This record gives sequence, structure tokens and C-alpha cells, in this order.
Amino acid sequence: MHRQIWLIAIAALAFTLTSQCPMAFAQDTVGEVTSITGVAKLVRGGSELDLAPSMPIEVRDKLSTAAEAKLTVTFRDGSELIMSESSSCTIDRYSMTATTRRQASIGLWAGHLRALVILGAGGVPDFQVHTPNAITAVRGTEFETAYIAGRPCPEDRTCLRYTTVGVFHGVVAVANISNPAQAIQVAEGYVSTPEQKYINRPE
Repeated sequence: MHRQIWLIAIAALAFTLTSQCPMAFAQDTVGEVTSITGVAKLVRGGSELDLAPSMPIEVRDKLSTAAEAKLTVTFRDGSELIMSESSSCTIDRYSMTATTRRQASIGLWAGHLRALVILGAGGVPDFQVHTPNAITAVRGTEFETAYIAGRPCPEDRTCLRYTTVGVFHGVVAVANISNPAQAIQVAEGYVSTPEQKYINRPE
């Protein structure tokens, strides 16, 4: 009798573990590659892989594009990241329920990144893009962030490390990482360089 109870308990435990595995994988996967041109790489757990269409994207993944490459990642909530050539970013956080984003944080380490953010049921999205010297917090739905190093800023030739943010739809709050409380509200159709608090309408 005791042996039968023990076998039943082991079987129940095995079923619980195997039935939870697909769900755990689904929670780790926050999006997938939906478009790719040229060569793009993914670094996950110390391994580097060639990105391909439909490849799943997880939190803590590092994505990079080569010269003349372009990559689009679509998240489960419908939001998109579009990486231009010679760019590098990390998915630092993308907290979701089954279909709804609760919080997102993307690190941009080089190049250009365009974000199309789907508004959730909760109103203003909690979606941020961080560069080594700036924080971009979304108040709208479509914007582009660029982090440039080793090339003079057009507005100040002595500045060789800067971030620019262009807003296509909505409003984006941009702050220098050294003083995040002093954010600039960048409106639709404008560009900001937070290092110089420079805002203008793009040509």
C-alpha cells in the first residue's frame, strides 16, 4: 500500500514538472524576429547565434546588426523594435501577462533603434530606452533613439558621446542619466539631444 502511494506521488510530481515546462518557456519568450535583412546576431547565455525569422526573443538577450543590416522584433503585445545597421541593444526587461505589457526596458548601446509602442489598457505605457548617457520614457507610441560615440555632436563639436531622440507620434520624456529628474518633454515632430537640451523640428 505504501509503495503504491509512493509511486502515485512520483507520477504526480513528474506530471506537474513536465506540464509547467512549456509555460515557463512561454513566460521567458517575450517576442520574435519578424523581419531581417543582412546579418544580425543574438547573444544568449554566453552563446552567439545568427538571427533568423521567427526566432524567439527572451529577456536578457543581446541583439546586434552588421553593416547594411536591419532587424525587426515584434513583442507579444504587438509593440515593435526596428534596429538599423551597426546597432546593438539588450532586452533588459519586458514584464508581461499573457498578452499585456506591464513594464519594458531596452538598452541601446550603439546605433539607431526605432520603437512602435502599442498602448495597453492601463493608459500611459511604461516603456523605456536607456543609453549610456540618457533615459527615454515613452509617453507616445512611435519614436527613434540613437546613441553615437566617437563622432562629434552637430550642436557641440566637443561632445563625442551623445544621444538623440526623434518623436514621430505622441510625446517622449528624455533625460540625461546624470540628472534623470530634469526630463525634457519632446513633442511629435521634434528631435532632442539631452546632453545640450537641444530641441528642434527635424528637416
